[in-house]
Amino acid sequence: MKITDVKLSDPVYIPFRQMTDAINTLPTAMAYSFLRLLTDEGVTGLSITEGGTLNRVLIEESLKPYLIGEDPLNNERIWEKMYWATLQYGRRGAAISALSALDIAVWDLKGKILGQPVHRLLGGHRDTVASYGSGVNLNYTDEELVKEMTDYVAGGFRMVKMKIGKRDPADDLSRVKLVRQAIGPDIDLAVDVNNGWSLQTAIRMAHKLEEYDIYWLEEPILADEIDNLARLARETRIPIAVGENHYTKWEFKELMEQGAMAIVQADVGKCGGVTEFIKIAALADAYGLPVCPHHTEYIDAPLVAAIPNGLFHEYIHEWFVPMGRIFIDPIKPGNGEVSPLDKPGFGIELNEAVIEELKVKPAAEKLSHPVKKGWRWPPYL
Repeated sequence: MKITDVKLSDPVYIPFRQMTDAINTLPTAMAYSFLRLLTDEGVTGLSITEGGTLNRVLIEESLKPYLIGEDPLNNERIWEKMYWATLQYGRRGAAISALSALDIAVWDLKGKILGQPVHRLLGGHRDTVASYGSGVNLNYTDEELVKEMTDYVAGGFRMVKMKIGKRDPADDLSRVKLVRQAIGPDIDLAVDVNNGWSLQTAIRMAHKLEEYDIYWLEEPILADEIDNLARLARETRIPIAVGENHYTKWEFKELMEQGAMAIVQADVGKCGGVTEFIKIAALADAYGLPVCPHHTEYIDAPLVAAIPNGLFHEYIHEWFVPMGRIFIDPIKPGNGEVSPLDKPGFGIELNEAVIEELKVKPAAEKLSHPVKKGWRWPPYL
């Protein structure tokens, strides 16, 4: 079997509630495209990727030629060809994200060819994984935040995660205290700063957060400051979780070597796809570290299930439910757990009727993605 074509659909625009973290105010409509790998035997591999122009150019003009004519079972060969084709301008960021989308489609195709779900092809360590309730909720009122977290607990989740990174760190501490009191001492609580602090702020805040029994402190400082992440890890008892904005096994190797991470949050849509995710997970296993992927809509659960050091699947209700409309019979967490689909590949089937509804491009203001410039304040204190 050979890959004969790579097709990227026109974007669909999925509406979301207004959500904010320490760096971004997310758009209330986000563009996604469906990437299909066609073969000479009629089997198609599928993945979902961002619908932006840069991503489209990278996939259709830079990477597509390296897949045409390849046997989809040879994922290592295909990955290496794509990586070396983008070496001079890639290695991180948009090029690796585009490569990741193609690699996910290759693995979906492999599963369909072999008649196996991806989590079994990768090792099949378990069929059900723990899930935690998460939110992009820095803009929520105190009441909205507490309701979101307690609703998760009522739904059976044993861990929840909230955003912090307010301009006044005292507000963060107040909100963490409210949530801890609301969920009680027996539910695990993680916090996520989305790169929003300086090193000194992170050290000071980590010491103050320790009394609230924080399960992990996520992305406390800029992802590029690997040495400072390692320094912070030495300064606090709270485990440091990073990886959402890191790329390939080489960057994760540096993070692990320096002791900069305790929870490995590789994002399969950014780190290099399934092929690279599995290598990162093996590296983490050798360092005795758990892997808890950053949420990648409906793709990450099989990866957590496949590996022995898989920790959690991340469930964001305000994201997961609107996204789920584009699928037929998608996975659904229940009582704090989720099971990957027992269908070949990733098991994703698109709901074409809903997709047709979502093709209308919303007003420009709904698609805007403003960044809070200079959010770290004071910048070095």
